This record gives sequence, C-alpha cells and structure tokens, in this order.
Amino acid sequence: MKLNELRIGIIHSLIGKNDGVSIVIDQTVEAMVKHLDINLGNFFFLAAHSSPRFNAQTNDVFWHKSEAHKHILLNFNNPDTEGLDELIHENALYAKQVIQEWVDENDIDLIIAHNTSHPYNFITAVGLGYYIEELRNEDIIWPKLMVWWHDSYFERDIFSNPNPVIKKYLKYLPGSTYVNGIAFINKQQIELGKKVFQQDNSAIMEKFFKLRTTVVPNTTEIPWEWEHLDPESETIICPPQDNYNNDFMKDIGLVQQVESRGFTMDDTVILLQHTRVVPRKKIELAIDLAFELEKKFKKNNKNKCVAVIVSGHSGDEQNQYLNNLYVHYSELCKANPDSNVVLIFGEHNILSHRDIIVDKKFYNFAEIPSIIAAYGGIGTYFSNVEGFGNNLLEMMSFALPAVINKYEVYKAEIEQYGFDLPAIDGGGVTDELVDSAYRLLTDIPYRNNVVKHNLKVLKEKLDHKIIADKLEPIIKSMYMRDL
Repeated sequence: MKLNELRIGIIHSLIGKNDGVSIVIDQTVEAMVKHLDINLGNFFFLAAHSSPRFNAQTNDVFWHKSEAHKHILLNFNNPDTEGLDELIHENALYAKQVIQEWVDENDIDLIIAHNTSHPYNFITAVGLGYYIEELRNEDIIWPKLMVWWHDSYFERDIFSNPNPVIKKYLKYLPGSTYVNGIAFINKQQIELGKKVFQQDNSAIMEKFFKLRTTVVPNTTEIPWEWEHLDPESETIICPPQDNYNNDFMKDIGLVQQVESRGFTMDDTVILLQHTRVVPRKKIELAIDLAFELEKKFKKNNKNKCVAVIVSGHSGDEQNQYLNNLYVHYSELCKANPDSNVVLIFGEHNILSHRDIIVDKKFYNFAEIPSIIAAYGGIGTYFSNVEGFGNNLLEMMSFALPAVINKYEVYKAEIEQYGFDLPAIDGGGVTDELVDSAYRLLTDIPYRNNVVKHNLKVLKEKLDHKIIADKLEPIIKSMYMRDL
C-alpha cells in the first residue's frame, strides 16, 4: 500500500465548524494533501453536522448533544443505572451499522477517529469499537484505526467515578484493544494513554507506544504576506482586510453600544476572547482586564470605551456559565457605575464560513482575529486547562498579540518556543499584566515587534508540515510492520 493512495475516513461529531477539533481536522487534511501527496478526493468525512464539502456524510447518531449523550453524561457517575445499558447498546449498534456502510461504500483503508476517548462522543466510540471488534474477531485487519486523543475522561474530575454500566463500555474509549495508532496533542496524555492501553495490551505496550503513537501539537499556517512589513512603523501590522468584514462591528451590535455611550469606534479598545464559552476558558478574567484597562486609560487622561468580544459559541459543556458571565459583568458595572465596558457575545453572527441567510450576514470564525488586529485590539486567553492551544496560535497567526494565563500544557510544551505573551500564572489579573496589555494597545512599534516575533516563531516551530512529519512514520508502521 502506497501512502499517497490511502483512502482515509475521518469521524467526529462536527466537521468544518468552529470548534478546536474541527480546526485540527482541516489542518490535518491540508498537511497530508500538501506534504504527503494524498489526493483531496481520498478523504471521506462522517459526522453529525458538517459544513458543505465534498465526500461528507452526516447522521445524528454522532451528535454529541443528542438526548442519548445528554443522558449518558448526566448519569455517568449515577449509581441508578436503570435503562442506561440498553440506551448505550442500541445507539451504538446503530452507529456501528452507519460506520460499516460508510467504510464499505467508500473503500476506506484508514479510519481517523477524533476524540473517541471523551464521554461527549460516547456513542461514537462504542459504535466504532463494536465495528472494529467484530472485524478483528473475524481476523479482518482492514481498515486500520487511528484515534486522535484531544481529551479524555481521565482528564476531567467530573468523570472520575463511573458507574458499573459505564465501566463496561469504557474499553471502547478510545478502544485500546483494537486501535492501531494514537495521535496525542500533548506529552502529558501519553502516560494516561499507557494506563488505558495496559489494561488490555500490556504485553505489547512498550512496542506500541514506540512505533504507533506520536504527539501532534496544534499547528498553524500564516496565510498572508507579513515578512516584508516594517515593525518600527506607526502603522499597525495586520492582514489585509476586505469589504465583506466592514460591517462586522455594526452587525454584532458593538457600534450601537459604543455610540450610545458617546464614543466612536476610534475611541474603543477591543479585547477578543477567541474561544468557546466554557468555564475552563476563564472568560471572567478577560472581563476583569477590560475594567482594569479602562481605569488605566483614565489615569493617563485617555477616556476609552473598552469592549470584550467573545467569538465562540456557548452551550457545549455548562450552559450556566454564559449566565454567570453576564452576572459577573453586571456586578462589575454596579461597582464601577461610570465605566464604559461593553461585553459582546458574537456567536449569533459567526459561523465556520461566510454566509448570508435571509439578509443576515454571518462572519467566518477564523477571520475574527484578523478583524480585531486591524482595529488595534488584543487577544485574551486565560484558560486554566487546554489540550494545547489552537485558538491561541490562530490569534497570533493573524497578527493579534495576546495576554494569557500560563496553563500547565503551555508551561510544559509551548513556553519553550519563546513566544512574547504577557501572562499571569494562576490567580487574577495583575498590575503587571494590565501595564503590558496597555503598552500593546498604545505603543504601535512595540506591538508590531511583538507581532512579528510571534509570527517568526510560528513559522519556524509550528508550521502544518509538523503534522505530516509526525503522522507519516506511524501510518507506515500500521501497514508495514507488525507489533
């Protein structure tokens, strides 16, 4: 089997959307097409929902927010398991049938399943496990299966006490008995993977982890010309803008909010929280920073409106968090009655692609950092937990400097690259961070030098070619070497 002739099937709940996994999937396809010479027509997608694309098939059984998945998550630790076994088994059998028909119809050689180590994709993982288990019991070794370990129940305290029914199915998350390869997104996950693998494959574990696993960090490419730009200029370095995005600030409601306070957009400072609305992103700290920056500007006799724009969607994990952020913002407004801080959630105007639906314009999630960079804003990224940092890299690749919290994976695996990212290390917003953010917003040559430095590091250390370089040896091992 020649590598560039492989027919590759990719499974996830979402394909081509705004979530981090969808972004990684598209980056992976791009890298394999460009650097491994695999034809784009050799990729096939199976998901619950997909943006319009060639070779994509959808079925609601893979939807991570289905009623079945909601029930599984709600009862993951619940000792009362009545009806749970039947619910999982029946849905998984159907998922297995869909996967089997998809593989047969498209002659798939390699399945790459994303996040099947996570309970949010429980039915997908079990259905896929049923399918591969049945094949291997019949001594059928095709197709091969590689899983992409973005997250897992081992990494979340809320999944630490599974009930007996859940435990029965955990061997399929991600399915260590039958998996032919694993791509992790950080080094810390390797030890977790070994614990899972040792339960069923301890005899060959050492060899498997040497030949069939790899760590593929989040990567990015810089899709605009930047190297020739002069960082000492008073002109902000940012990607070229086009007419489509001209109305973004108006359409998300920011212009109206700003003008109602007696300001113009020229008097407005923008902070972009380029993530989903989930608790581990610590968006409350971005709101705190906005209020502190407003005070800093006033102290320096500059009256500014400060806006926090959140570009990602809400509702994925804990719906209450969105309400909590509104409460937090309202409390700060009451404590600072003369403040002009604006909080905007842009999810109702942002999709994974540009679109116009019944006269309403939707903006591309990936382009939002570029828009904010053109306005001279900065990014915020105060997560306390991340698998790696896809949205952080995305902001930097579009010339948006960011302030961050040094989460564990950042300290272990990203900090070494030498990005210039003002940071806190746990805790709340500090005076030092406020000063650094203020300088990025007001000292344009300094900002430009930070932007160019980060772009150089991205190009040298985290280009998409890394994905191909990491995947090629383990895929070859799957087809050419026994364990």
